[in-house]
Amino acid sequence: VHSTYDLVWYAAQRTPDHLALVDDRSDRQLSYRQLVDEVESIAAGLSARGIKAGSRFATILPNLFEHCLIILALNRLGAVPALINARLTPAEVAPLVEQGGIEGAITMPDAAMAAAVSQVLPNGAPLFSTPADIDSCRSFASCRGDVQTLAPFRRPEPEDLAYIFYTSGTTGLPKGVEIPHRTTEPRVVWVSPMAGLRCGTHSRILGMAPLSHAIGFYGNFLAALTYNATYYVVSQFDPVQVNDAIEQHSITFLFTVPTFFAAMVQAPGYDPAKFASLDLVLYGGASISPALLEQLDREWPATIRHIYGTTETMCSLYNPEPVGQSTRLRAGRYSRVRVIRYGGNHDDIVEPGEEGELIIDATTDTIFSGYLNRPDATAEKVKDGWYYTGDAFRLRDDGDVEIVGRVDDVIRCGGENLHPDDIEPILASHPGVQEVSVVGAKDSYWGEIAVGCIVASTSPPSVAELDAHCKSSTLSAYKRPKAYLFVDALPRNAANKILRRVLRQTAEASRNSDDGPNLEMVR
Repeated sequence: VHSTYDLVWYAAQRTPDHLALVDDRSDRQLSYRQLVDEVESIAAGLSARGIKAGSRFATILPNLFEHCLIILALNRLGAVPALINARLTPAEVAPLVEQGGIEGAITMPDAAMAAAVSQVLPNGAPLFSTPADIDSCRSFASCRGDVQTLAPFRRPEPEDLAYIFYTSGTTGLPKGVEIPHRTTEPRVVWVSPMAGLRCGTHSRILGMAPLSHAIGFYGNFLAALTYNATYYVVSQFDPVQVNDAIEQHSITFLFTVPTFFAAMVQAPGYDPAKFASLDLVLYGGASISPALLEQLDREWPATIRHIYGTTETMCSLYNPEPVGQSTRLRAGRYSRVRVIRYGGNHDDIVEPGEEGELIIDATTDTIFSGYLNRPDATAEKVKDGWYYTGDAFRLRDDGDVEIVGRVDDVIRCGGENLHPDDIEPILASHPGVQEVSVVGAKDSYWGEIAVGCIVASTSPPSVAELDAHCKSSTLSAYKRPKAYLFVDALPRNAANKILRRVLRQTAEASRNSDDGPNLEMVR
């Protein structure tokens, strides 16, 4: 079993002087040889402060140069990084630290966050801050120590815990996802046969995806270092700066979500010529509008490929024919999938043309061990050797599958299954719509109705105008929303996912209330 540190160490033996890591906030950069030396020094400093094999250490950071280093140093010790989304509030982070058995942490120079974390850490546990120092935390510089005191590297056992990632659930606290060491290399290797990334110093990878997300860590950061590429840190997304960085560094590979694509092509000074170096672009995490994908295919020279995966399983599906295909996916390396009837068991497979829930073989090398302290949640998601994704897919005649949304988001209206992903792009194309989310609301006649939740632009459309827009589109008549809810903003969680549950509650409550937004029915 090759650990993260193992993979980076081998890369350093192959190309010791090649550039490995580049900071976006300073002129700092490290070759592979320098990277390993820096990691050893930080590991020695952490070891001197009681962090050892098996210790759980929380990193509550965005994509920072220091974040990259401390993750590798923890892995060098056999410690377990718990990568917590830095967008969570102190009140949300504290219970994750307390319940996770965390023995040390590093955070941004935020006094409120530091205080919340400090209160739930064991007495004397190290707490660091970066990139700046604050009084209640040790400085990141104090992490470093004498490498002569560092114990020799010990290769872990396959089922030893390597990382704790956190799901971005839309209800309750995020669940800790336990990832063992046996998954590390397979979670990186898929990027070659399924996405097309080749090993070699020619690759320059832009670190847009968060390190606290499995795809950002394995599919961007660790893939870059395993494959002897150069990883360019993106500490904060700014579309103008990202576009400039792609041109300045001749970036060849990036992964992001469709929302960021839209921001990049709409940014001031956008010029397709800046993207001439791109060879491969991956996206996932949300559906992409056909119009945006068509624009990217036309203006960027890269292969633009949709991938699908979960924190629990890593990448399970990829798009074999990327041009113009926004929904088609196929099982790839380390993956076996089925589409089963809603509420069915693993053998209740749908017929071609039908839709159901996607389940993934839970015996593959990339699968997680379970949810931290939540055997009940693990048993709910893993049954008879299959992981139940909660995502709705349609089985194609050729055996490939098409994503249609979340099982929980399916709107069951008058005996038909409606999917927000079919309706939202149509509404989003109206010039008076800035943002949109479609949810189901209970209805005594239909069972549920589709409600278009609209954040209007400077020229708000009427309900009649929106309905006319849907009628003039390719949207089937039975899929048209039967009501609209106009809101100031769409509620989101720390991972920027829309909280449809909140919108459903608001829509249902507004039918019988004079307070807040009004649900306007289509006449």
